[in-house]
Amino acid sequence: MENKQIKKRIPVISLLLREKKFLINTPFQIQFMASLIIVSLVSMGIIYIANDYFFHSYIARGQSLNLPPNHPFFLMIHEQKQFMTKVFIMVSTAISLLAATWGLFYSHKIAGPLYRLHLYFTEAATKATPLDKKIYFREDDFFQEIPASINNYIDSTKDGVLEDEEKQNLVA
Repeated sequence: MENKQIKKRIPVISLLLREKKFLINTPFQIQFMASLIIVSLVSMGIIYIANDYFFHSYIARGQSLNLPPNHPFFLMIHEQKQFMTKVFIMVSTAISLLAATWGLFYSHKIAGPLYRLHLYFTEAATKATPLDKKIYFREDDFFQEIPASINNYIDSTKDGVLEDEEKQNLVA
């Protein structure tokens, strides 16, 4: 028998090809991604303010030296400030996109297992069936200890039922 190993795609490729639904719990995941974007924008805002302060301090230094407004020093400061603003905008955009993408994939690893648990227990409740099917999460999901605990519980209840049936058979 031939042992074929299934190759997993890079998550970004799966997202672009729409092979997978990454927004499972939309309110949670949007809030998670928004908080990451806010943190990155606040951080970048602080860096921008520090950068702006740096340029203003050099302008103040030039003015204290009584340099004329059209002096090459002020022109160089102005050009550097424009360049740094463009760099800042590009870096801020890239960091925000990266934070949103990372937040989507990271929150997917949280929301996916919780969604699977929700389906598992909802199905058991609506069909009024005992919890006898084992549950599994994807290999790279968080909270791998939860299905292990549930499966241990299922195994222990099956063992308990078997012991009770064996006792009843011995009595009969």
